[in-house]
Amino acid sequence: MNTSTKGANEIYFSFMLKASKTYHNGESPIVFRVIYRAQRKDVFTGLACTPENWMKNEKMVNLQHPAASTINHQLHKILSNAEHHFQRLKFMGEEFTLDDLVDEMKGKTPPPQSLQDYMEIKHKELANRIGIDITKSTWFKYKRCILYLNEFLVVKNGGKNIPVSKVNIEFINGFYQFLRKEKKNSHNSTSALLGCLKSILIPAVKKRVIKESPFEGYTMRREQVDREFLELHEIKALEELNGLSPSLELKRDAFLFACFTGLPYSDLKKLNRSHIQQDNDGSFYIKHPRTKTNVLSIVPLLPKAEDILKKYSATADFRDFKWKIPCNQKFNIGLKEIGLLAGIHKPMFSHLGRHTFATTVTLSNGVSLESVAKMLGHSSIKHTQIYAKVVASKVKAEMLGVRRLFS
Repeated sequence: MNTSTKGANEIYFSFMLKASKTYHNGESPIVFRVIYRAQRKDVFTGLACTPENWMKNEKMVNLQHPAASTINHQLHKILSNAEHHFQRLKFMGEEFTLDDLVDEMKGKTPPPQSLQDYMEIKHKELANRIGIDITKSTWFKYKRCILYLNEFLVVKNGGKNIPVSKVNIEFINGFYQFLRKEKKNSHNSTSALLGCLKSILIPAVKKRVIKESPFEGYTMRREQVDREFLELHEIKALEELNGLSPSLELKRDAFLFACFTGLPYSDLKKLNRSHIQQDNDGSFYIKHPRTKTNVLSIVPLLPKAEDILKKYSATADFRDFKWKIPCNQKFNIGLKEIGLLAGIHKPMFSHLGRHTFATTVTLSNGVSLESVAKMLGHSSIKHTQIYAKVVASKVKAEMLGVRRLFS
């Protein structure tokens, strides 16, 4: 009972009795010999028989042996299993060693080999982390990356499984072009999606399935974009807007609250009494870890912010406020309508409130960069400096008019 495959990937399977080792009952172990590319390995099968019951040429137990049928059946299963795993490794199209084959035969789970395997693993892992250490929006970002990767593989490879080791710098450049040209993503969105791909590949790099990260030396610089924000007169226009439906009024008030506190949508939606604390001097402040980064944010409450919460409190204590913020999509749709009603000709979206707090409400009024960074919950002050540049350019533009007067 043996088999062999000739050619470049020559392999030879056979059974033999290891007569040099004898058990107390006179039996010797039957080993499974595998020869591949001039390397040999003997694998113990856990089966045994006496030398006189071993048929050396047929590589099986003599049928006169009481357990011959059972032992020979097991030997046949071992051989079939070995052939199956050998063909599977060949099908993957990657180089493999004799040890890799033996490990597969023994049921030692090898690391995943295909890019799609790693995509699926990451997708499931992140789904289990939602609400623990990542937000749902982060999960959606990875989900979008995986969707685009599958579409790209259809274009590039007919949708076939590809070994993760084939992901190289050419693959990344091709995916970048696909995201920009075919899917119409901006440069910064594309950089964020490539960041997701890099994260997906980390386990493959750690397990040496990929010898070297394809992102080694690959630069993903994000372009500086202008941050829109509302001016004081635009904030006032929103405050004075009357005749809104209850739904639009809630969206307007929640947005203004973001303008006066800098809270992003995810933290605005979760805000409750436990996040509002009172200082020794009687003033109130919001203290909470940011949903996105878990960095602690501390924001002293402005009177206007307190007044907004009072509208939604059934008691004299504004901390008893109750409101139900709609999903981000509905919130943004409502803000667009509110912006038109207020005569604001800027794109209105939930994060605009955070930009407005950083620029018009704080930095433009002399609040230090360090204090704004703390209130925004930024992990690094370099993120806050983006808003400082916006304020600086605004001052420069306004001073041009002054220069004309005094030139």
